[in-house]
Amino acid sequence: MGISLGLTRLFGKLVAEKRLRLGSKCPTQVLVVFPHIERREEVARTANLLRERGLNVEMYHSPTKIAQQMRYASRKGIPYVWFPPFEEGGVHEVKNMASEKQVVADPATWSPT
Repeated sequence: MGISLGLTRLFGKLVAEKRLRLGSKCPTQVLVVFPHIERREEVARTANLLRERGLNVEMYHSPTKIAQQMRYASRKGIPYVWFPPFEEGGVHEVKNMASEKQVVADPATWSPT
């Protein structure tokens, strides 16, 4: 003898009726991209500054193609992608993954909207 509760269907119905709220896939709010090895210190400094301000930040683990890093953020449901300067004297930019809008930002003052 056995019993099946059909939990998948039950949770699907609860979500559809808005009786159950789903959290984000991932607690990370911001992914800091890692453009190339020479920028490692800048990437780490930016990630730490954002963390000190109370944001959940993930630094991409290796300098790979930006498209691959963006795909990673998209799959994990990370809402913002941070682009540190790719060269000396460059500017920081942040991209809202939902709206696809990318703007110049300062890691010392920026906050998610």
